[in-house]
Amino acid sequence: MNESTLPRANAARRAVGLPGLLAAFGGLYASQGLLSGLAHEGLPVLLRAQGVGLDKIGLLSLLFLPTAIKFLWAARTDRVAGNGPGDRLRLANKLQGLLVLGMLLAIMLPPATAMTPLLALLGVLMLVMVTQDIVTDGTAVLSLSRRQRGLGNIMQIGGSYLGYILGGGVWVALASSVGWALASLYLVALLGLCAVPALLLRRRALPLPARCAEQPSEPPSLRRAWQNPAVRWGMACVVSFQAPVRWFTAIMLTYLVDRGFDVLQVGLLSSSGIALSGIAGACLGGLLLERAGRRRMVWASLFSYLLLQLGYLALESQGNTDTVLLTTIFLAFCLSMAMGFVVLYSLMMDWVSPAQAGTDYSLLQCTDAWCALVLGLSATQFTHHYGYAASFAVASVLALLALVLAPRCQARASAAVQAAQ
Repeated sequence: MNESTLPRANAARRAVGLPGLLAAFGGLYASQGLLSGLAHEGLPVLLRAQGVGLDKIGLLSLLFLPTAIKFLWAARTDRVAGNGPGDRLRLANKLQGLLVLGMLLAIMLPPATAMTPLLALLGVLMLVMVTQDIVTDGTAVLSLSRRQRGLGNIMQIGGSYLGYILGGGVWVALASSVGWALASLYLVALLGLCAVPALLLRRRALPLPARCAEQPSEPPSLRRAWQNPAVRWGMACVVSFQAPVRWFTAIMLTYLVDRGFDVLQVGLLSSSGIALSGIAGACLGGLLLERAGRRRMVWASLFSYLLLQLGYLALESQGNTDTVLLTTIFLAFCLSMAMGFVVLYSLMMDWVSPAQAGTDYSLLQCTDAWCALVLGLSATQFTHHYGYAASFAVASVLALLALVLAPRCQARASAAVQAAQ
């Protein structure tokens, strides 16, 4: 039975309310945050504490390669998932089940004695996680109306940050006290708990906004995504919007270390500080988005980036290393960055075609991932040769250019969407 071809059958089923839908998305996105926190923070800290060399720990960065290339199989995933949001949600549930089973297997692979098999298993789990992300994003696009997408992205950004805390810092503390097996079982339990809201919706009818009710004329593909002017202008908007953020995030923690922060302080800021500020920023961004509108929130996010970059530039130019002041600006930037993510991701949902929501959205997200890679490498190399003051000046110029370019690209992308309707 295909949900997209049986609207009457769906109508007979009790419809899902917005709170239940948001809870399902929050659980699925938090699952992705759990694995990201484990791979990015939890395992590296645990392995280093066990004396594993940095050369081997560096291999963990390869686990994030699927997030940058997921557009390659996004169209295939869209075709398998189908057009109905309920069909997609059921596929997301199946993928969640694979994540739970994978973490159960991980219990038997302690890194001290089974490092290679563990890395292989985590690589498979990251592929499953990224595929689930494609499915979940497509489901959100299809089931959330334009006004609801800010709330949906609170769950995406906030859920991811919360999962990152639980899978990163909290997991490390647990693993150091109770051991690998029980800490892994803790992740299994969390992944299972995150699946509950989506599982409760399996026999319910998910909403389908009018724009998403059209049947696709041809199968999803990257070619169709590129032919969509809204996606092309959206990619340009993503690059201009994220350029100052991606430049700065590559150097913001090393800057604090070089300005006198000890390892413990930086560790707290890089885990709890970023995550809690991120959750607060996601909630603020989602709530303000409905009140102020997308265009005003784009301007507000970009202006805050510029203001904070100039703040760092002023402090560095004056040689000011006041810990409280630097911490305040750091946390303000993390809050502003999360708020900007909610705004940008809501716009991305507006720009994609409902006929291939996962494909288009993945292409836009991968644009951001490659932007982070290129600008992150550029920022670290530039800062190494020319210093922090010059690097903050570049970040400020990028923020100023974003104020000029991003709103124009957004307007072009939105106009393309309206023309296609």
